Amino acid sequence: MKLVLGIKNGRSTRWLAGLVAIGTGAILTSACTASSAQDASTSTDPAGGVALHPASGSVTSTPTWSTSTACPAGYQGSAVFRAVRPDGTTYSISGATDTVTTPFHGTLLGNVAEIASLLNSVPNGTKQKYVVVCFSGPSLTGKEHQEMSMFVTYSHETYKSTYKS
Repeated sequence: MKLVLGIKNGRSTRWLAGLVAIGTGAILTSACTASSAQDASTSTDPAGGVALHPASGSVTSTPTWSTSTACPAGYQGSAVFRAVRPDGTTYSISGATDTVTTPFHGTLLGNVAEIASLLNSVPNGTKQKYVVVCFSGPSLTGKEHQEMSMFVTYSHETYKSTYKS
C-alpha cells in the first residue's frame, strides 16, 4: 500500500495518515488474536487424551494430532494413532512414535476423507472412533493398550472431532 502525504486546502493530511496506520495495525492485531483464539479451541480432552488440530474442518484437509498425556507406565515403548472399524479392528492413520514418556504428537498419513474411505464409505452423521495405542516395546512391539480415544463425525464435506460417543 502506498500512502501519499500532502497538504490540501492548507491542512496537513498527516493526521489522516496516522489514523489509517493505527486502524490498519488494529485490524491486523485483531486478525492475529482471532487466529490464536481459534487455534486454542483445538484443545485436548479435559480428562487427558488425544485431539485433532484443527478440531473440525474440510475432509480434504490433513489435520495433525497430539496427546495431552504420556502413555502409561509399562506401555512407554512406542505408540500409534489408529482409526477403529465398526468390528473393533484398528488401522494405523499415523506413523509410529517412539518418544511417548511425555505428551506427543504426529501427522496423519492421509486426509480425513481418505481415512473415512477405509471404512467403505462412512455415511453422513456417522461417528468413527480414533484411538492412541501404546506399546510396551519400541516400534510398535510388545504388549499393546488402547489408551486415549476421541470420535470424529463426518458430515458431507466436513468433519468434527469430539470426546464422547
